[in-house]
Amino acid sequence: MHKGSIGQDSATLGPIEGQINTLLALLQRGRFFVLFPRELEDAYAKYSLTQTLTSDLRIVYAGLMIFLLFGWADLHFGGDNGIYLLTIRACITVALAAVVFFTFKTTMKAYRLYLVGLGNYICFASLLWNVTYVPVDMSYFYHMGMIPMQVFTMMALRVNFRIMIVASVAMLITYVIFVANVPLPVDPTPVDVLAHAIAPYYILFWMILIAMGAYLSFEIEASARTDYIKNRLLALEAERLKYLGLRLHQLSTTDSLTGIANRRFIEEKMFEEWNRCMRSALPVAIIMIDVDAFKRYNDFYGHQQGDICLRTVAAKINEYCKRPGDECARYGGEEFVILLPETKSEEACRMAEEIRRGVEALGLKHEKSNHEVATVSIGVAAEVPAMGSSYEALLRRADEHLYEAKGSGRNRVSCAA
Repeated sequence: MHKGSIGQDSATLGPIEGQINTLLALLQRGRFFVLFPRELEDAYAKYSLTQTLTSDLRIVYAGLMIFLLFGWADLHFGGDNGIYLLTIRACITVALAAVVFFTFKTTMKAYRLYLVGLGNYICFASLLWNVTYVPVDMSYFYHMGMIPMQVFTMMALRVNFRIMIVASVAMLITYVIFVANVPLPVDPTPVDVLAHAIAPYYILFWMILIAMGAYLSFEIEASARTDYIKNRLLALEAERLKYLGLRLHQLSTTDSLTGIANRRFIEEKMFEEWNRCMRSALPVAIIMIDVDAFKRYNDFYGHQQGDICLRTVAAKINEYCKRPGDECARYGGEEFVILLPETKSEEACRMAEEIRRGVEALGLKHEKSNHEVATVSIGVAAEVPAMGSSYEALLRRADEHLYEAKGSGRNRVSCAA
């Protein structure tokens, strides 16, 4: 059947244009410091997941490998506790690697950044814990290891400004509290005195590093969100143009009065189906239908009621086009055409008779007709397309049978032998 109906413009275009307006308003806002509306934020999270999941996984595994390789420091500086510290480090590494492996393969991958931040904090806390197990003069190496932890945090959480800030500040505050509760040794060495003296500057440097990381993370996330909005706008515009193209095609191939296909559409379909059935050696049938005494109906009841009559008859005729290839169209005035691919003459004649009875059963009052109700006359023709023949010839034959039916008293079906 005619595939022109694609719904109301307002029902289809309204939501699309509403989304476009929302996205344009977001673009005008500039850099994205705040989150999107809930539905859009969820869509962005899924988009970001597909874009960064592989690179996130590589960064995390690389970070865990580096964390484990620095276990040589446990052996070198840990003294009698070296093996113990290295074992703990290895257990943490394996446990976090297992969590990452299973998390990134399940629905939990949507929360990967939160888990990466938590895992990073666990590694950081283990370094502070190691400080309590090594000689004081050797523990400063672990203090220096806090900066690589911060750099890894900036890399692993670069796509989410908020999580990166929270993870970084949490580590900094924990470190400050830890240092504040570690007093100078009773007999401090010059290294101890120097370390405590430069601790405030070390923390200041860390804060500057966090500020730089926050700025970079903000720019990365803002750019990613801007690109997402632009790409979504392009997709919506493409969808809108596709709909308008379908709508334009519908308007050009649909009869405005009856809502079924028009003459242009049915002639294109006749040409296509004729050639297809010629290749397959299958029959094609054409049914031509004319509303009996329609001029007298129009003159007596008025053009408005005449339009209602045509719409009602068209809807009834269209009900019989049930197969995907069947097409019904208004051919002109009060004439209709039905195209039936892969249909023999006998089958088409049976359908024509059902249509005639169906229209008559509508009971549309027609006082100027001998039958007192609106009726139709029908001509039917069918053949197997062959080289040198055309659908126009078949259409003329159906038209000839239509006039034969009308000449025999109307409300009849005339079929080719």
